[in-house]
Amino acid sequence: MNIPSPYFEILGTVLALLVAIIFYYHHAFQFWARKNIPFIPPRFPLGNTNVVLPRGLTIGLLSKTFYDYFKQRGHKIGGVFLVTEPNLMILDPDYIKNILLKDFHHFVDRGFYFNEKTDPISANLFTIDGDQWRNLRTKLTPTFTSSKMKIMFQTVKNCCNNMLEAIASNTDLDKDLKEFLGRYTVDVVGSCAFGIECNSFKHPDAEFRKMGLRAFHFSFLRSIRAFFIAYLPKLSRQMGLPSNNKDIREFFYKVVMETIQKREETQIKRNDFLQILMDLRKTEILSLDEVAAQVFLFFTAGFETSSSTMAMCLYEIAKEPEYQEKLRQEICEITNGEITYENLFEMKYLDQVFSETLRKYPPGQTLNRRCVKDYTLPGTSTIIEKGTPILISAIGVHRDPEYYPDPEKFDPERFSEENKKLRHPFVYLPFGDGPRNCIGMRFGTMQSKLGIASVVKNFKVSVSPITKRVELDPNTFLLNTIDKIYFRVEKIVK
Repeated sequence: MNIPSPYFEILGTVLALLVAIIFYYHHAFQFWARKNIPFIPPRFPLGNTNVVLPRGLTIGLLSKTFYDYFKQRGHKIGGVFLVTEPNLMILDPDYIKNILLKDFHHFVDRGFYFNEKTDPISANLFTIDGDQWRNLRTKLTPTFTSSKMKIMFQTVKNCCNNMLEAIASNTDLDKDLKEFLGRYTVDVVGSCAFGIECNSFKHPDAEFRKMGLRAFHFSFLRSIRAFFIAYLPKLSRQMGLPSNNKDIREFFYKVVMETIQKREETQIKRNDFLQILMDLRKTEILSLDEVAAQVFLFFTAGFETSSSTMAMCLYEIAKEPEYQEKLRQEICEITNGEITYENLFEMKYLDQVFSETLRKYPPGQTLNRRCVKDYTLPGTSTIIEKGTPILISAIGVHRDPEYYPDPEKFDPERFSEENKKLRHPFVYLPFGDGPRNCIGMRFGTMQSKLGIASVVKNFKVSVSPITKRVELDPNTFLLNTIDKIYFRVEKIVK
């Protein structure tokens, strides 16, 4: 039987394509072998990210599996493949210090995906690179000084008092405190970013609250899009994929535009983040898109991470009543009834408890950098080429028994002044480090410490028996647990 020639052409094309794909993958997967750098054997077609799809493992927990693999084999660095892109995992604290701080000029960029055309709010201080990042960082740094934090403190405290009233008046035996903490953080961010009083305790369906939850909700389709953006950024850029859903983009853009217009018309000035950006627009070239992008970052960074950190802190001290009581005694002794900005940062044991929470549950589980010019690792002949993505597993380092014995145990004494001096400073990275650390860490710390101290001062908390397993959720890009944590709360009678 004669087969028409077009079929031979199609078959030949398919075979040629398959051969090309095989050769491409074979060559790509030999990258680290050619450089004589230890690596995790990749699998077709997703490299070392094959575990992502069936298990829903995000880059944070994925990087910990990479860290543990190389640590167990005694390596200071190791190569992995995110699909076919080679990434270099850094384990050694001295190398981490060099990359984040000492030789930062070689690793200025994060290399994150953003798309200014289809999703302008994705191009913010966290994602942008090079001179664009450097210039904006310089402009925004004065926003988060101690003097600015003091100005915002009373606003934050008012939101915190609303939370305390809501907890006290709630009649549920078993309380999901993260829900209260989430409303507190959204009220804080709404007030300090936009000058808008959300009061989500009285108005649980407040638009800010709903959009905050929407920003961190990953449907099946959004999860697929997030996978492409995280692991196939070049293809995602060619496809014009947005990082955020359309309704989220439109909501934040609308709020920013309307607030700016109203303030310009009425000549009203407020002590908030948006006002600082508006003032910058008068002296610097700062577009409305850039303003909206930074406000969106302020909102998302301050919303979910702070509420999760506070919830995990309360969970840990609810399990350990002696830690909770020691913290309560310190709060009562130092405050003399009233928490102020000054005495909040005088509480040494609160700082130990907070630091240990961030050690065990770092909000940014992985630090990303991209080499911008060739770099030779000190004391070696290993050259990190320009364009190479760098992975530093904060959660891997934080749970490394070499630095933190019995790492799953919650122990605030790890952060006593004596014990801190015994450790390498770069094995604690909750906010990153160096020039590209988290610009809002002072604000986040103030907000979180105030929330924790206020709850502990006014209530005794214990873990409810209906609480199930407490494990980090692999399906979210930020710190969260699979199941809700329920608390029993007892008002302290003064």
